[in-house]
Amino acid sequence: MKDRDILAIDVGTTAFKMGVFSPDLEKRCEVSRNYEINLYDRGKADIEPEKWWQALRECCSEMEVFLNSIGIISFSVTTPGLVPMAEDGTALGPAILFFDGRSHKQAREIRQKVGEEKFLRETCNLPVSGGSSLCSILWIRENQPEIWNASEKFGHCNTYMVKRFTGRWAIDPSTTSITGLYNTAHHDLTWNQDVLAIAEIPEAKLPPLMQSYHKVGEILPGIARELGLPEDCDVLCGGNDAVLAALSGGLTAPGDINNICGTCEITNVCVDRPVSSRNFNVRCHVIPNRWVTFFVLNTGGIALDWFHSVFCREITTDYFYEEYVPSVLEDFFNSVDIDRLEAEIPEYVPFLQGCRYSLGQLTASFSGLTLETTREKILLGLIKGNAAYHGEHLKEAAGLVKLGRKVMTTGGGAKIRGFLQVKKRWTGDFAYEYQNQSSLLGATRLGQFYQTGGYK
Repeated sequence: MKDRDILAIDVGTTAFKMGVFSPDLEKRCEVSRNYEINLYDRGKADIEPEKWWQALRECCSEMEVFLNSIGIISFSVTTPGLVPMAEDGTALGPAILFFDGRSHKQAREIRQKVGEEKFLRETCNLPVSGGSSLCSILWIRENQPEIWNASEKFGHCNTYMVKRFTGRWAIDPSTTSITGLYNTAHHDLTWNQDVLAIAEIPEAKLPPLMQSYHKVGEILPGIARELGLPEDCDVLCGGNDAVLAALSGGLTAPGDINNICGTCEITNVCVDRPVSSRNFNVRCHVIPNRWVTFFVLNTGGIALDWFHSVFCREITTDYFYEEYVPSVLEDFFNSVDIDRLEAEIPEYVPFLQGCRYSLGQLTASFSGLTLETTREKILLGLIKGNAAYHGEHLKEAAGLVKLGRKVMTTGGGAKIRGFLQVKKRWTGDFAYEYQNQSSLLGATRLGQFYQTGGYK
């Protein structure tokens, strides 16, 4: 497979991307599809896995002429995207997304039973609704016993995809790190037996663990014919999209800092030892002896989408992002008395879709509004609130590891004119540099590791 191309598949929260890359990472083509997620019942967030597969089929059809050269298939996935699956891999319910809010009760109960200190010491993370698959599994058992009983496995997005591609089960540490079920501190490809016993979850209901860059199996002949792919493709396990985006940007040394402004906004710091906190998550990196802090704001870029839909309906989406938001930022930063103007900005609590680290269903709010408050000041308040929230993580991380002075930033939100000034003023006094990172390219790097025998 050393001379064959790599098909990188990025299953994102709201968009699906595919690219064909040469063994030396030259991009031959890229296509994408968007899809709708389900937001309902004051906090539930999920998606039908069939939407992922339909997007895959459409993308394969569009890039048909590039498929014959492919020898390796690798994945970057939204995480968790928890899917209850039958023995043949059929989804028995929607994939529960990271900002889902249905299982706060289960999070509180399992924390009490296991103990928060044990969770932090061994799994490096506290269970929360949505982000922790442990809580989602417990919710399904309590509220949908028929699905619990029928489920052969509970897996993540990459589990669903590789099962459908190969007929085999698999999951990797970068996606399981914050489940509350994986031994993240040891990072040894084992589930935490104590937590499983206390939660009364049979290990048999979880997929086998393997490294992100390891081969799960070869593509099934029927799937190869359905998608127009060669029948001898090797399928890799794949990994978490944000970890892979950071990998593509070179986040590998302790103290490296990365900021991803997509649907959600994530700040990462690379560390060379397991750390833990009640205020952030920790994922295993896809490379050995590295972990990555994850400080996640559920509503990063999507908060601007919300603002547009509520306050600026008369403006087209393109004009909003390309002209309106940049002009508001430009006027602010060019103000003669910027400190006085900032004092007039409303305070914003940035939890439009809850908080990743709270047991309660937190909500967003603005305070300090007056009759003189304009929508531009409200927008500035939202932007400042998001940026300052991430600054809190960097302050805490600085007490755990010596931070570098550069922050690599990427994502659609980071392309907005004025974004880097926002970060420097409200997130922290670092050197901010935009980088065209890509979880798609990160998935391709996994394929390259597999081809060259990197990390074994």
